[in-house]
Amino acid sequence: MAHEIKNILFLIVIGVFCGFYYLDILSLPQPEEKNLVMFLIGGITIFLVLELGRSIYRGLKNKYDYKSSFLQDIKTWIKSGQFILVVSTILYVIFMPIIGFFVASLLFTVLLNYSLNSRKIWELTVLPVGLLVLIYFLFVMLLGINLPTGVLF
Repeated sequence: MAHEIKNILFLIVIGVFCGFYYLDILSLPQPEEKNLVMFLIGGITIFLVLELGRSIYRGLKNKYDYKSSFLQDIKTWIKSGQFILVVSTILYVIFMPIIGFFVASLLFTVLLNYSLNSRKIWELTVLPVGLLVLIYFLFVMLLGINLPTGVLF
């Protein structure tokens, strides 16, 4: 049951993101862009509803096969790597327009590597900086795509 509760919570978080993104695309000027994104969100919504139903069904079917309580399951999920990934992704999306793509991405990759027990100095410094330099040259210099800028960069 603990696995099903974690799955249901994760699906709800994805659904909330899709809902906010749907509200954001309503202001797009071109109908082609709006229709494509609405089609993709519709597909994701169908998938989420099916997965949510399947998780609820499996959770109710296996209701008496576990010995832990709901609060213990929530505490276990909060201590897991899945929770860290969800929270760090939410913070990344919130802070990217504020502090800029490159600073937010640098902080996101360093903190995520650290939280996933990566303690080698090159994984915490060289890898994120090298990745961002590659993204800068590929997208900004070669393709001419403007990435989100913020207060810092």
